[in-house]
Amino acid sequence: MSQEVNSRAVAAATSAPDAELGDMVVSLTNISSELLRSYERLEARAQRVEDELCIANAELEQKIAEVEAILETLPVGVVVRDASGRVQRINHALTRMLGWDPKTQLREPVEDELPRHVDEGVAVEFRIANDQQLVLASHRSDIVSEGGETSGSIEVFDDRTELADLTARVHQMDKMAALGTMAAGIAHEIRNPMNAVKGFADLFLRNLEPGTKDHRWASLISDGVREVDTIITSLLTFSQPEKLAIEEIEAADIVEGAIAAALQRTPGDREASTWTITTECTAGKLRCDRIKLRQALRNLVSNALDIQPQGGAVHVQVESVASGVRFTVGDAGPGVSEEIAGRLADPFFTTRADGTGLGLSLVHTIVQLHGGSFEVLPTPSRLGGAEICFTVPVSPLR
Repeated sequence: MSQEVNSRAVAAATSAPDAELGDMVVSLTNISSELLRSYERLEARAQRVEDELCIANAELEQKIAEVEAILETLPVGVVVRDASGRVQRINHALTRMLGWDPKTQLREPVEDELPRHVDEGVAVEFRIANDQQLVLASHRSDIVSEGGETSGSIEVFDDRTELADLTARVHQMDKMAALGTMAAGIAHEIRNPMNAVKGFADLFLRNLEPGTKDHRWASLISDGVREVDTIITSLLTFSQPEKLAIEEIEAADIVEGAIAAALQRTPGDREASTWTITTECTAGKLRCDRIKLRQALRNLVSNALDIQPQGGAVHVQVESVASGVRFTVGDAGPGVSEEIAGRLADPFFTTRADGTGLGLSLVHTIVQLHGGSFEVLPTPSRLGGAEICFTVPVSPLR
């Protein structure tokens, strides 16, 4: 009896570990199955997230491409900066505007080479590499995230050079219109009595002995009247510009005639040899008003002589350019400052005590009649002084 009880106890003790092991195996199997199902669910979710990210990335790339396309089609220059102010993006409109190579637009010193931002929308002058001057206005706006943090900025540059040129032309036209009204009155009120003065002076000259003091005084009166008449004629040119008498002529003939006319009346009536005048003419024929264009060039040469009253050097260059024929007169005088250069074509503005301020204004008017452009160059001439030029088309429109 006791032996049977012991056998059952041994059997129970032996089967207990097997049952626990079985339970553990079942539990492990269940855990593995659950882990496998969890992994499959996680993998499916990861795949969905990846698909969503791919879609989001594709949409983001599309938006970036759209923004890039917008930047490149904008007619204004755009600069994108990060939160630290470093330039991250410049569109091609700005690189073309500033004459830069787009491949090197983000080089380190690019920030120093950009036009400075003064006030919102205020236009400033900016000189680019080829010495061309632009008038630019800028607008700057911060890039603010939804959280209120500034992540960068966008600055837009608007080229207002043409607008500034047109404004200057309108201003010049207004001044010429006012001058024309005044000139008509001057011509009517002054010319008749001045002709009477000249008539009496010439009468004295015929009746007085040459070489006497009275003869010299009468001669000075006559010369003064002629000078006043020249000024009145110049004023009438502003008020009532004559139509052009177009003819075909060699550019070299205009140069030769202009220099000869300028040397007929030199500063202080000095000998023409007091000045060294050199010419360089590579242009051929052009259609123009021969007399008016010769007068314009003559005024430039006379101005170069007057600025060197004791003698000096003058160089006249005529060349063919894309816009027509360019006439340039340089001297060895003191030159002109940038502030004065912008006013030399204004009527009655002069830097000489004996000047009338009408010579260069008349040049400007004649050049405009031909549809050309007048310019006082900012750089010194090859002789070290001022350099003034005008360009006229080979064949004017009128």
